[in-house]
Amino acid sequence: MVTWFVCVVPTVLDAQQLLIPRIEQMPNFPTPYMMRNWKRVALNYDSLAFDLTKAGTYFPLAWMNSNTVNYPNHPSVGIHSYVGTNSSNASEAINVLPAVTNATLVGIDKRNQNGLNWALMCEEYFNKRPSENVYLNRPVAKSGNDWWYETMPNVFFYQLYHFYPDVGDFKYQFSSIADRWLQAVKAMGGSATPWRQANMNYRAWSLSTMTPNSSGVPEPEAAGAIAWILYNAFVTTNDVRYRMGAEWAMEFLNNQTTNPAYELQLPYGVYTAARMNAELGTTYDIHKLVNWCFEVGPLRQW
Repeated sequence: MVTWFVCVVPTVLDAQQLLIPRIEQMPNFPTPYMMRNWKRVALNYDSLAFDLTKAGTYFPLAWMNSNTVNYPNHPSVGIHSYVGTNSSNASEAINVLPAVTNATLVGIDKRNQNGLNWALMCEEYFNKRPSENVYLNRPVAKSGNDWWYETMPNVFFYQLYHFYPDVGDFKYQFSSIADRWLQAVKAMGGSATPWRQANMNYRAWSLSTMTPNSSGVPEPEAAGAIAWILYNAFVTTNDVRYRMGAEWAMEFLNNQTTNPAYELQLPYGVYTAARMNAELGTTYDIHKLVNWCFEVGPLRQW
């Protein structure tokens, strides 16, 4: 049996290993078994997806847009979200930003690849207007419709920022994102005096009106993504306001009694909960949270 664990490290001397029952149900590796060369896959994807000269049906997959809105002084980059789309509106931040970061992880400097600064061209997805001032899935969009489309572009930007903090307007964007989501968490009820967790059991949150969207299926797991954003802002800036915001979001997630999983925000919350336990001495229930990631919950049964 190949056993997978989550390591919970409150202190070096108090390390624990937690079994994940869902993983324990999986069979051993087949024999023979060959691990795919994932670095080569990532390099090949980058050379395919960012080749503006690639000819053939449905190619190229990427294009440059000179009709930019948020940063009109330079073009932006778009990538078709799936092969066969024929509209510039088909490009999404949740596709473009991770593609640039993933290439960076395998050693490609996306600030200067084939004479182009792909990292800089990502900043068009930052909706630069007072009503938003965060990354959204399109260059011109509104928050308040679907939480994971509105939190994850900011998570993916923070990952990109880690590698390219001095590119373009990235420093301003980093701070603006933290400030806007902290403002939202406070509007959701997060408070230091008296101490109170936020209420995040919504479908989404409108940053322009600071009001919730309570229609449709809620996405309380967004608390995990927002806690991830704010805690990373705290680690980078040492601003305790962001740490408190991360705690208000994480306490809401930790206090859930049913699985809040909807899309992909929950694992970011689990990672952040484990990190906060190790670095701050909090006591979030990692065993419960991590197993929720592997189980089928009531909100989206897939």
